[in-house]
Amino acid sequence: MNKETRFYNLFSLAVLGILIFPVGLANFYFGYVLKDSPCIFCWAQRINMILIGAVALLVVRFGFKPKYIALLLLMASSGLYESFYHTGGHALEDVGQGFALAILGLHTQFWALFVFFSVVALLAVLLFFTPNTQLFKDRLLNTLQKSAFYVFFMVVGSNAIQAFVSTGPFPYIGQSDPVRFSWNLKESVWSMENWDHLKFPRSVLGRRDVGEPLKLSALPKDNDYEHSPLKIAKILKIGKKEELFLKLNGAITDLNFNEDRAILITENQGLYLVSNDLKTIHSHMVLDSYYSATVGAFVGADFNEDENIVIMGNNKTSVEITPNKNANALKNFPYFLEGANSFDEVERSRLKTSRAKNYYVSAARRGAKFTYLITAPNKRYKDLMIISMRNSDKQVHGEFLLELGNAKLKEKRGLGELVISALALKDNQLYAFSKEFNTLLVIDPTKEEILEVYGLPKEIKNISACGFRDNELVLVSYENDKNILYTLNF
Repeated sequence: MNKETRFYNLFSLAVLGILIFPVGLANFYFGYVLKDSPCIFCWAQRINMILIGAVALLVVRFGFKPKYIALLLLMASSGLYESFYHTGGHALEDVGQGFALAILGLHTQFWALFVFFSVVALLAVLLFFTPNTQLFKDRLLNTLQKSAFYVFFMVVGSNAIQAFVSTGPFPYIGQSDPVRFSWNLKESVWSMENWDHLKFPRSVLGRRDVGEPLKLSALPKDNDYEHSPLKIAKILKIGKKEELFLKLNGAITDLNFNEDRAILITENQGLYLVSNDLKTIHSHMVLDSYYSATVGAFVGADFNEDENIVIMGNNKTSVEITPNKNANALKNFPYFLEGANSFDEVERSRLKTSRAKNYYVSAARRGAKFTYLITAPNKRYKDLMIISMRNSDKQVHGEFLLELGNAKLKEKRGLGELVISALALKDNQLYAFSKEFNTLLVIDPTKEEILEVYGLPKEIKNISACGFRDNELVLVSYENDKNILYTLNF
């Protein structure tokens, strides 16, 4: 057997492989025996496989030509895109969940992805066997090569029959949730509902197109509590106001007091260990947030039971660090832009949520057992949700929409108008401050409801952080590029 014949035989075997196994098996066995009907995505993927087989037959019949290889790659690329899109909708489901029949525990949309990947890989292997021959010349096909054509027309014809019976003639198209296959046309469902879904996506990000995360340093649109979506009867008064003169690298986004020291974090990945009176900086660091798991702009920081510091980013990714006066700056180079000689990094952790998957968070506070995070509204999703994370394993414990409880909404208003930019925890109650409308919500996280609502004076222009110092509530407002401290009287 010469090299040219071997090359076309290999191509014929490849055609037989894609037609007999993924396309033929799905049609004859899954379709006619197991009564499985493809969804609209499955039909698109199956048609792509048939087109790949058709182009491969052009190579077998008319010889090796670069444009045929280009067509194969285009078809495989289209199939990979469809399969990624299809698999992406099901990939993160729990064990046993999925769509339609499973093969070796994996559903058919995954195997379509495997087939298209294999096409690209096998094409690369076949090209190693390409003979040095003319791009086109008349030649006779042997039995193996002819069989590829026979199988192709048989499989394509059978798929056309199944498609007609299960989805109907044009303009009917495939369904998202097809009924099982039946030769009785009365039991088949012919539908046109998916025409409404065949549109160009609004964004390549799809559901994740939520815009940029909230900047806590940005001024609110309205800081007047009288315009709050909630009815407010109680107003807090300012006890003391003072400017913070510490040299920081940005707006304070959280502060936390612990006996004789305090933590300050900034929007620009800075952390400062300071004296309890907020007058002296003892040490500081600036995190390299893009090393390893990306940590978003800092929104919460707390000491844990090991006296380490856990910092939460607005992308629900946290980092745990520990102060160390003898830290090895060279060893810590990957972790810190500044302060590598004063801190060690312990670990980074991503929190995976369900309801809040398409939200950033704007505030976080750690308690004895749980850490609470509050979502920030974005251009697409407006719900106000609270996430509780179990501290012991850093996994989601709960995600809930906040109930009104004792609060009352104004007519045609919603909690999603609030932007919680500061969060404190005391006596098992959350104190959530909204920079929009200067509104304070006192929340019972176990009952998942609002206990009390307070208004704050308009003098506080941009709430960005808060924390309890003993029984004193200290609020930070970022105004005119300055961090202003307010002490509130309850």
